[in-house]
Amino acid sequence: MKRILFCVVPEKGHVNPCIGPAQHLRATGCDVAFYAPADISAQLDGAGDFAFVGPRETPERHDLSRGASFAANIRDADWLRHWIRTLLIDLAPAQVDGIRAVLREWQPDVVVIDPLLYAAAIAAELEGLPWVSMSNSLNPVLPDDLDSELLRTVRWLEPERTRLFARYGLDARFRGCDILSPHLTLAFTTDALVGAPPRGVELVGPAMPSGPRGDETAFPWERLDADRPLVYMSLGSQLYYHPEVFAKVIDATGATSAQLVLSVGELVDSDLLLAGDERVIAVRYVPQLALLRRTRAFVSHGGANSVMESLACGVPMLLSPFCNDQFHSAHFVERAGAGCVLDLQQAAVAAITDALEHLLRPGSLREQAARIRDSYAACDGSAQAARLISALASGSRLATAS
Repeated sequence: MKRILFCVVPEKGHVNPCIGPAQHLRATGCDVAFYAPADISAQLDGAGDFAFVGPRETPERHDLSRGASFAANIRDADWLRHWIRTLLIDLAPAQVDGIRAVLREWQPDVVVIDPLLYAAAIAAELEGLPWVSMSNSLNPVLPDDLDSELLRTVRWLEPERTRLFARYGLDARFRGCDILSPHLTLAFTTDALVGAPPRGVELVGPAMPSGPRGDETAFPWERLDADRPLVYMSLGSQLYYHPEVFAKVIDATGATSAQLVLSVGELVDSDLLLAGDERVIAVRYVPQLALLRRTRAFVSHGGANSVMESLACGVPMLLSPFCNDQFHSAHFVERAGAGCVLDLQQAAVAAITDALEHLLRPGSLREQAARIRDSYAACDGSAQAARLISALASGSRLATAS
């Protein structure tokens, strides 16, 4: 029996794309387990009782990456740059030995690595294990001429990153923030969105679960009005604390015929969202895939997982990136004509209304989103990722169209 260990960053946007490939690998008879620096066992239990071999406690400062303080901090470019350095570089040396111990004890045939978890790549290399870079973002397919604040941060970090890997006698390759594997690098998209991939990167299609993802939650489906088009808005599990942005979208949607569903995190318990409109449904968290299948327009921060799921459902997007690779997602979506980009923090309500009406009516945005949906429907990214990972575990390599 082949043994596959996933090493992931413990955030929903990083864990969720791993669930589908893990389910497919298990269905083919592989033994599958997960490691993360914080406890993700509750979701793994719900997704199919996958073994978790990481620490059972959550680090004291793990919640720095969410909530009101985080939403405020990311507006400070210097703070954000140093936060990225901490996550990518500073924490890695303390993690390497612990992950090496896990690898020795669990003895996987292949390690599937979140490409932002550098310590896992280092540990796999030191243990002589083949490893897969399985990206939750579009970093592996970034064009050479693209620039962004995140890529400028990466250039600033490059000397430190080089020293980190040289400390272990390693010479690694990167694209954006992502470490690229010499064995197999996967991106969950198709050329309909990103064009031809760089050498060594496999485009496998979207990573969808084949069963429960483990993060499903109750939702008041009975409140949806089938006679109105549905606008859904989420700023993700980290950046949700922007009540002023949600309020603008509430006002903007009120000028359309649409119903609005908001995923607002802990804001649901505050008095900061005074909707006062029965057409507005604000909840802590939504079953996103199920809701997107009924959605006509999606308002998002541009998180890579949300963009992937929206395109898989053929839903055009209004994207308002706040930081990091969200700007990369917005670049690809706008270039492909499957959505529009607008800074919701700065935009007037009337401009947001205009953008929503553009998304809701028939036209090129809907057509291009449908074109990408069709390309995504033609390839089961989770199954293809599982086949490639399994082939690597067997010491062989499957040929792919990309």
